Amino acid sequence: MDQQRLTEYLKRRMPHARDHRVAGLKRISGGSSRETYAFDLEWTEGNETRTRPMIGRRDPTGGLLKSDREQEFRVIEAVHRAGLKVPEPLFLELDASVMDRPFFIMHRAEGRSGMAAFAATEPESLRAKVADDFLSELARLQALDYRTCGLEILGAPESLDAPARIQAAHWNDIYERDRMGEHYPILDAAFAWLKANPVVSDRIVIVHGDYRSGNYLYDENGIIAILDWEMAHLGDPTEDLGWTSMTFWGRDELAGGLMEREAFFRLYEQKTGHRVDRERLFFYQVLGNAKMAVICLTGIRDFVEQRTADAVMPFLELLLPALFEDLAKQLRLI
Repeated sequence: MDQQRLTEYLKRRMPHARDHRVAGLKRISGGSSRETYAFDLEWTEGNETRTRPMIGRRDPTGGLLKSDREQEFRVIEAVHRAGLKVPEPLFLELDASVMDRPFFIMHRAEGRSGMAAFAATEPESLRAKVADDFLSELARLQALDYRTCGLEILGAPESLDAPARIQAAHWNDIYERDRMGEHYPILDAAFAWLKANPVVSDRIVIVHGDYRSGNYLYDENGIIAILDWEMAHLGDPTEDLGWTSMTFWGRDELAGGLMEREAFFRLYEQKTGHRVDRERLFFYQVLGNAKMAVICLTGIRDFVEQRTADAVMPFLELLLPALFEDLAKQLRLI
């Protein structure tokens, strides 16, 4: 993002203010489908000088995911209005000429983030608090009525047996599109199994799509904000639970790197009032491993075909063996 162009844009979007100044603009890591920039906006309103930390999320030239930035913005708007812990969305710009590609701007929450598992250096008491908050926010999300939230735009599945079939077909289609002639028998087997063993949901909810450690900010008091809503859709609530409890995100006995798995599931049941259906959970954990492998293949292809210069992309191939090993165990191929 260009600092001067960003300043001029914010002047147009905030005509009630004056003396706008963008400070500390820098690109930061994080997020799979947007370039992410942090900056502070200073301005004068009345006789008062104000400052607000902000994040800009711009469409990339290539990357891990292809997603709709307007839909992502509307989801964040809706769940923010509903009181969930998400950054406040501020401005959406679909005109690519303003900043070369479409983008949106939201409030920047201050806090710590992590990778796939909660940092072992943090106190156990904080881990427990973050785990509790993590499941509380998931329960609150799943309790929302997508119609009341105005999120019919996400496209509700026609029946309770549709979400599993839709998601399996969606990721299988991306796999067929984005692999570069390689043959991955384990992924072929996984998608064949998913097609042959669809599960039936008990309800249709807003699914975050990437609900896991690494996609939230926290401080000493717990979770501040849930991030990265680009894969949000309507579907089976067990999809988010299966994704976050995959072995891949912790490589140990802690679901999401936060809590022992069975305790994690019991706490989820307490907070949602819904029993964890183990058949559905297993289906979405298999789907999760296949989905993550496909996301890696998409990133690798975009790097090879020079749609992105992100240096992380070539190393995604190193993640595939762990995902394939988990799939092989799940499908009893080893």
